[in-house]
Amino acid sequence: MLIKIVMLLISLAINPFLSTAMANENQSHEEEDSHLHESDIQPWRIGAEIFVNSHLFETDFGDISGGLYATDKPGVDVNVEKGAFTPGNWLRFQPVGQLLFWNGSDWRPVVPNGEKVEIKDAQENAISFRIDGVSEHAGVIGQIDSEGGLHAHLDFSILDVSNALGGSSGAYRIQLKLFESKPNSDISVSIAPSPIAIVLNRGLQQEHFEQAVSAAADLNENSVFVADTGILNIQRVKALGTFYKVKLQHIGNNQFQLIEAEEISGTE
Repeated sequence: MLIKIVMLLISLAINPFLSTAMANENQSHEEEDSHLHESDIQPWRIGAEIFVNSHLFETDFGDISGGLYATDKPGVDVNVEKGAFTPGNWLRFQPVGQLLFWNGSDWRPVVPNGEKVEIKDAQENAISFRIDGVSEHAGVIGQIDSEGGLHAHLDFSILDVSNALGGSSGAYRIQLKLFESKPNSDISVSIAPSPIAIVLNRGLQQEHFEQAVSAAADLNENSVFVADTGILNIQRVKALGTFYKVKLQHIGNNQFQLIEAEEISGTE
């Protein structure tokens, strides 16, 4: 009986999210269409702040030159017209968060075979993204040219539990934050306020990969609705003083059925 009461209270608590999720779905798709997810990362600098053309990019492992488990996309191409960087400085990236894997319905820090994603930076350092975290050191994208610009491509690869090139079919998501520094310095002179997310496809059909990208676009939001599956994920909702992460199934007529509730820490 107590379980039923808790489930009912959770259902009542999430009601405010439901109409918002449905109303935002069409807008979300329109915004995604306007983003050039498959383009290069195009940063520019104004003052001490770095801006980018999008906060979500997508790419596929399987370059002709790199093989099935590598790619050099997306590249980085500074938009000098909008705001040049300081010539001679380094454009860099700091890995943040953790590696996430798309299981077909939501993003989780769980991979099938111990996979990790690595970026080889301009100094040949390997920056890794794992489900338990990321490399502590920042990577170097390249040195700003005399006109304040930079166009560079770094190598992305996926490795399995044996640390060899390879990875299970699926989508993988990493995050990084751009910053500018003087050469051989870790102190930023300009920085992006928000991280960039990159979703990498390893063998999924395009339709299924786009579902993963669509869900990744909303990962920073509290509620994520995936229209293709009818699943609504709410990252944090409170009932009877306890916080839950919940999953609901759309059953038509703007109605949802609660199918999963996981108790989480109030500090998450």
